[in-house]
Formats: sequence, structure tokens, C-alpha cells
Amino acid sequence: MTTVWPKKHQGSMSKQSPDDKLQDAGIEVSVLAGLLQHGPDCLLDIEEILTAKDFYWNHNQIIFNILQYLTKDKQVQSFDLPSILTAAKELSLGILKDKDPTTYLDALFDNQVLSQENTQKLSVVLYKLSLARQGIKHLFAAKKGLLEVTGKEDVSEIIEKIEEPVFNFTGQLLTQEQGIQPLCDNFIEALKELAANPQDMVGLPTGYSKWDTAIGGGLRRGTVNIVAARAKIGKSFWCMNVARNVAENGIPVLYLDTELSKAVQMNRLIALVTEVDLENIETGKFSKNDEERKKLWKNKDKIQGLPISHCSIAGHSAENAMSLARRWLTKYVGFNSNGQANPCLLIYDYLKLTDMSVLKNNTQEHQLLGFLISSLHDFAMKWSIPILATVQLNREGAEKDGGQFIAGSDRIVWLGSNITILKKKTPKEFGEDPPSNGTKKLIVTETRYGKGMQAGEYINIIDKLRIGKFQEGKTNTEALNDQFAGNQQE
Repeated sequence: MTTVWPKKHQGSMSKQSPDDKLQDAGIEVSVLAGLLQHGPDCLLDIEEILTAKDFYWNHNQIIFNILQYLTKDKQVQSFDLPSILTAAKELSLGILKDKDPTTYLDALFDNQVLSQENTQKLSVVLYKLSLARQGIKHLFAAKKGLLEVTGKEDVSEIIEKIEEPVFNFTGQLLTQEQGIQPLCDNFIEALKELAANPQDMVGLPTGYSKWDTAIGGGLRRGTVNIVAARAKIGKSFWCMNVARNVAENGIPVLYLDTELSKAVQMNRLIALVTEVDLENIETGKFSKNDEERKKLWKNKDKIQGLPISHCSIAGHSAENAMSLARRWLTKYVGFNSNGQANPCLLIYDYLKLTDMSVLKNNTQEHQLLGFLISSLHDFAMKWSIPILATVQLNREGAEKDGGQFIAGSDRIVWLGSNITILKKKTPKEFGEDPPSNGTKKLIVTETRYGKGMQAGEYINIIDKLRIGKFQEGKTNTEALNDQFAGNQQE
């Protein structure tokens, strides 16, 4: 039986969207009729797809809300006309207070010809129409933002006004909750996938195997990995080394830079790949050295082929930086069928306030740094990507080890999946572990995954900053064991 809308109900309809082409009253009727026929179990399944707001017409939204109320609050086993009318009175839903509310409801009960499977299929159609209507609303939001442009804004701010509503909308779609599910319902498929694609480690390998092991298997999806150091120790060199190592495996890298220019970082990358003296690259003296010139031209295709993007975010707000990162994900990385970003790495060097105008209304700098790390953490979780971020150690951190000496905010320690300190070795350490093993050290002080490090343990770092290179050496335990073994042989 095909349902005809009673005239009295036609008169009470009010549109939810300016675009009435993106609706189908007949399908809405069929879905509601299917729910009435198949009862609360069908509604609980449909709720994984639809909400009341996905219906176009107000009265259909209200009926769906009533069915949810009967299912969850009243725990009925089936739907009937008296229980629906009673629920309408209890909920004070005016649209069903007409003189003869049964006309439309009778028509729905008479239209029970859909199978439960087809009811679910039509629910998907309604969801898609609702999705298109929501998309239009977000485009109107972008239009509203653009109408506020005065001409004094930076181009990047205008682009952000265009992208922000759309990115927020698509981000919600790609990462929306899948509902409550049994924890291990797909463990067999997961095991088969792991068995078919075995990996040496869980996360992205950084090229520093000892560090990867200490932090729990490289840079994992959905994590913010913190490296802390005093100024001028080499945070940016470390980041560029990791970027190069990751990119050489074909993984896209975005380097968000609060300190250095693209030209400076490009020269460092060139020196790192070619092992040509960095100063000679910066000054052009390489042109007078045949060997260095040959190395540069030999590696030009390799350098240009590395998927490393750079963006200076000095003076940018945290929101603008995340907007840039979202743009990069869309343009250079892409997403898999689950809405996760394809393998990639975001580097944020380093965590500090780049837009000082936000320091107002008695807001403290450490609070804003907390908001920044929260934004990075949420971004990593939302798009399922790893982030490598650097921070400053305070003065006390130059002499002592521990995440508590990170300048700025405790929240950095709370939200970081691991905390690593990069610093110079002490004179005492040089006495037991000579400079030939390394002049700097890495100390993993906190980690959510992996074994971390024992107190007093560290990884030697051999710095060859002449070519911008950080090389992983032995741990101090390995160095002492080697020294002991050598003494035993003597």
C-alpha cells in the first residue's frame, strides 16, 4: 500500500533545509513503517545509521524520537498506536496534538510491507540525503565567514575561513564513532591482516633502532612523541635526520617549523643526504670543490624525490597550523577506507607560542602551551598519525633528567606518549664512555609503550654537524661491557 500524505499533515510540515531537493518523503514514510513493523530490535540497528535529525520533516523526526523513547525508556517489545499516542502526551510533542493524529499514524501502520533488511537499506539512503544537507550548511558557514573578510587579513586566514568548516565536517564523518562494539569481534581478521603483512615494528621506524625500541616500536599512529633539549643542542638537526630517514622509505613528512626558514632546512637536508660540508653549501664554496660538486649533482634526483614538505608557522595560531596540516593530509597523504590517514609523519619543531596576541584575559603562557599540545594530541588521534614534537628544557633540566624539567606545561608530559631528553654528556660520563662513542646522549624518561630505559642508561649520539648528521651509537651499558671485555682480554 502506498501512503498518501493527509492534507492536515501537509499543512503542518516545516522545512529543515533550504534545499528541498535533498529529501524523499516516501522513503521517510517507508523507514518509519518498517520500524513500526519490525519493532525495537530494528530501531536499535537503525540507530547505528540514523538519528532523528536525519529526517527532513519535523513530524517524522518527532515520531522517530517517540519510538526511541518507547524503546529505551519504556522498554516496550513492540510498537502500537495507543503507546505512541500516550508517549506523545508524556513528551508534550505538539505536532501530534491535532484533532485526529491517528490518520497519519494509521497510514504508517498500514504501510508495513518492507523487510527489516530493506528498512536498513532505505535508512542508508536517508542518511546520505541528510549528509548532503549538512554539507550545504557547512558551505553556508564558509560563506558567512568569507562575508566577514575586510581585506586586512592574510591570504592564509582567508583560506582557513574556506577550509575550516569543510575540514571539520569531513573530519567528523571520517572519524565518527562506530557505536558500541565487542572488543574482540574482529580479532580473527586482525590477526590474518597482521600475519599477511608482518612488520619489524609497530610504528614508523625513525632510523634510530635503539631509540625506536626504547619508545615502544617506532613512532606509533595516534601518538605525540616528545624530544626535549636546551637551546642550541640540536633539536632541529634531530628532527631533520628523522624526517630524512622516514622519507627515504617513501613516507610523506610535514615539517612545521617555528624557528627556521625553508632555505636553512633545505641546505641542512642537502648536506645530510650528500655528506657535503654544510658551510660550503650555504656559502656556495662547493662549486670550487670537484668532489663536493659531483656529490651534489649525483644526488639531485634523490633529494628532490624525498616527500618532505616544510612550512614556517612563525606567527601562526595553533588553529592555523592544524589547518595547514589538514590541507597537507588531503593533498599529499590521503586516507584509507577506515578514514585513517595513510602512513605519514608530522613534525612540530618546537612547542612554543607563535602568536603572542593570544596572551590576554589573564591567560598564562603555560596554559596556552597546554592547549597547543592538546590540539596536537587530538589531531594525532583524530587522523591516526604519529607526531614528533620538540620542546625546551628549563635551566634545571640541563643538569637533571626527567620530564618534569620540560618548560611550559605539565600537560606536555601527560599527553606525550614518550618523553626523550637530548643533551650533552657530562665530564664524568666521558671518563667512563669516551667522546669517540658520542658526545651527546638520548634518555627516554617516560614512555607509554615499550621498555623505556633504566635509571642512568642512555643512548650515545655521535653528532657530525658539519654535515648535519646525528648517528646513533652504543648505549652506555654496551660501551661499559665492551670496555670490560677488552680489559679482560688484556
